[in-house]
Amino acid sequence: MIKRYTSIKCLKRVKKPLLTEKQRKKARPKCRKLLEAYRNHEFVIDDESCFTLSHASIAGNDRFYSNNLQTTPNHIKYKHKAKYEQKLLVWIALSPRGMSKPYFAPSGLAINKFVYVGKCIRPKLLPFLQEHYPNGGYVFWPDLASSHYSNFAQEEFQSKGINYVPKHLNPASLPKARPIEDFFGNLKAKVYENGWSAKTLAQLKRRISSCLKKMDLVLYRAIC
Repeated sequence: MIKRYTSIKCLKRVKKPLLTEKQRKKARPKCRKLLEAYRNHEFVIDDESCFTLSHASIAGNDRFYSNNLQTTPNHIKYKHKAKYEQKLLVWIALSPRGMSKPYFAPSGLAINKFVYVGKCIRPKLLPFLQEHYPNGGYVFWPDLASSHYSNFAQEEFQSKGINYVPKHLNPASLPKARPIEDFFGNLKAKVYENGWSAKTLAQLKRRISSCLKKMDLVLYRAIC
């Protein structure tokens, strides 16, 4: 009732990275240099995200309706969740021309430099670049994770002729410039739509793969 008679509005908080003062000062000049260096290129971005068997944070998953709590069945009243729920890690690369094949791994397998090169770059990213950018015209823009800029990874980029953003030009924590997190947010909304949950990682993997096929190419162009 209060908001009806005042100017108070219900607003949604926007996620914003927590930057140090040093990162904040470096971000603007790095973005300018990045634009100047790759003005005529298409950016290819990558990231990974974890998916759980159930996703209670999706709006609506924690609500039910009843006129008698005592007679409501337990499977309606309670949402059972393991203390350490299994997770599935998904890596993917995006560009305005589409999406690479995803890499799936059970939680607990860290994306170190060997996994990143051996499971993501060689079998997933490289074929994507060869198919969609046979004549170049792209730049690969990873985030600043240590595995992405390890000597091992950079040697792989150079030996395979992958044009990538050098570390000294890469600004930290710019989700609006690299909005692949928005892509994963949309993907999770589709995967867990209407309170869907999986019983096994294999079932979760099939669900994610199915939802990835339904993601619109227009979305890639909008976020890249």
